[in-house]
Amino acid sequence: KKELTLFFASPIGYLFLLVFLAVTLFVFFWVEAFFARNVADVRPMFEWMPVLLIFLSAALTMRMWSEERRTGTLEFVVTLPASGWEFVVGKFLACWLLLGLALLLTLPLPISVSLIADLDWGPVIAGYVAAMLLGGAYLAIGLCVSARTDSQIVSLIIASAACGAFFMIGSPVLTDLVGGQWADLMRAMGSGARFDAITRGVLDFRDLYFYVSLLVLFLALNVHALEVQRWAADGSSQHHRKWLLATALLVVNLLLANVWLAGFSKLRIDMTEGQIYTVSDATRSQLAQLDEPLQIRGFFSAKTHPLLAPLAPQMRDLLQEFAVAGGDNVRVEVIDPVVNPELEDEINTKYGIRPVPFQVADRYQSSLVNSYFDVLITYGDQYEVLGFRDLIEVKMADESNLDVQLRNPEFDVTRAIKKVLQGFQEGGDLFASLNAPVQ
Repeated sequence: KKELTLFFASPIGYLFLLVFLAVTLFVFFWVEAFFARNVADVRPMFEWMPVLLIFLSAALTMRMWSEERRTGTLEFVVTLPASGWEFVVGKFLACWLLLGLALLLTLPLPISVSLIADLDWGPVIAGYVAAMLLGGAYLAIGLCVSARTDSQIVSLIIASAACGAFFMIGSPVLTDLVGGQWADLMRAMGSGARFDAITRGVLDFRDLYFYVSLLVLFLALNVHALEVQRWAADGSSQHHRKWLLATALLVVNLLLANVWLAGFSKLRIDMTEGQIYTVSDATRSQLAQLDEPLQIRGFFSAKTHPLLAPLAPQMRDLLQEFAVAGGDNVRVEVIDPVVNPELEDEINTKYGIRPVPFQVADRYQSSLVNSYFDVLITYGDQYEVLGFRDLIEVKMADESNLDVQLRNPEFDVTRAIKKVLQGFQEGGDLFASLNAPVQ
């Protein structure tokens, strides 16, 4: 209660909330060009949320403990007949409530979108739940840093750097440098990489626990730092060792639980309307037959026909679900061939994938755009190409209105996987199609 009162007693508190809201609106409408996307969702806001929360959380926590140390009231706090957990959790809950208020101020965005279009509220709810947990993890990091310094500016800088490190470690900027299992490990440790599935409406218990484990871990380190202030120089060394051992065991168990949960890929909830990212049992049975790595590559151009633009994110998200369901045997890449001339030449000559010309017009000009909307599935020496004519269906409401939708993308991709799987098995083993032993 004291921390909340102090926060709103100063205009700086209101300034933090207004700046966060202004930056969020700027990113949503200007950077991500909401109206030009032609997609009725608030996904761009949640895609930027792991970055925006870094600075908001550091700003909310920078004075929590550093001000106590600077004014000398920390010595008074640690001598009170109350546990360190009570102080730490009290300050954390105050910051968490302020974070929830900041997120609440962004709620008019999805409400406005729902008034002008048919908005799927499942991904929105999933995004807010994950944002609260991710923000809580950032706040715990900020409080732990603030407890180590008496300067608010130093606390702000170090907390931002620490939270930014958790975000950057799983970003493509670093994972593309290593690839393979190291890249998977870095994505598992990155706070932003784990947020990607949530932005499309899939709540994974492993991702939520990762944020909770970070939250509890740094709160425990904060309590330990506060408890050290209570100890006398000639105090009981055995008591000190017990505290250190208990904190270390808690930290190790929180981290190891993430490793143990990594194998549970079914702890996922599809929050989307119609559960469009729930892979069927038939698809899983096909993926279970893979003995070699299967590669799925989606080629989608950034500049394409306005009616195709909303479908590319849906295909990209669905292909990622194939990667989750297939585990290590399925690799998914989503590429824009236009920005990679060498790759474009390869898929043109080797796989016969060609761009389709579309007439595109806006209020300023009319032009002809060569666009890709294809999926390539390779398994061994077998491959199958799905073009945009295989993936979409067009319904004509009248002479001027066309309804362009994905036909049945999971069925089409699974059918292609089955085709390359059978082709590879029959080509490599003459008796692969026989169920009984061959004599």
